Amino acid sequence: MTEQTARTALVTGAAQGIGRACAERFLAEGWKVIGWDVAPASDSRIAWQTVDISDWDAVAAAGKQIDRLDAAVNCAAIARLTPTLEMSRDDWDRTIAVNLSGAYYVSRHLYPALRAAQGVLVHLGSVSGKNITTNRASYSCAKAGIVALTQVLAVEWALARSGVRVLAVSPGLTLTEQPLQRIKSGAIDEETLLGRVPTHRWVQPEEIASAVFRLVGEDFTALHGSVVFLDAGYDAWGGHF
Repeated sequence: MTEQTARTALVTGAAQGIGRACAERFLAEGWKVIGWDVAPASDSRIAWQTVDISDWDAVAAAGKQIDRLDAAVNCAAIARLTPTLEMSRDDWDRTIAVNLSGAYYVSRHLYPALRAAQGVLVHLGSVSGKNITTNRASYSCAKAGIVALTQVLAVEWALARSGVRVLAVSPGLTLTEQPLQRIKSGAIDEETLLGRVPTHRWVQPEEIASAVFRLVGEDFTALHGSVVFLDAGYDAWGGHF
């Protein structure tokens, strides 16, 4: 793909985890990548912007700088493991602000750029939005909301003849920095986690990135308003203990 014809993808949460893997995959395929993160990485191949997606004004200002987007992949998220009766107001508010409100802000303010290119918006959901586990009330509620948001946007934007596709990808247990740190600290037990997956394996961030890239492509133009589970069988088993 030449410099003149290179497509552009914007990835939120691009400095680490699934967001980082998605940015790497688009780069490998010859795309230009804009990375939004609260703490950008030191990768000169990516056009970094320091953006907290829970901040309406920050997202609006950053979005105005972008004329066209072939893809926007919203990966930015946080997760706090807190029992509901011990959860602080900040635990709840911050998780909802980043994971759900932020997803709306990204959608709202990147819509003009996506419409200009008739691009694709991908939100990262989670199996936790459907298969409920303890100590994740705010996270599960936010990710369940991602499904509703994806469907609403898909319908409204299609009826507006925008040409923008909208979909969500819901990963299962993915081997990113966060679970690794919690395993090392003893906060969670790896075998207990994998015991909830019938294939008894982690999903790799690169697997999610590969799927996202393919789903954005022309082979999946009929995929709109849907949620794709990439979870090694977790949802099919219902998160069995």
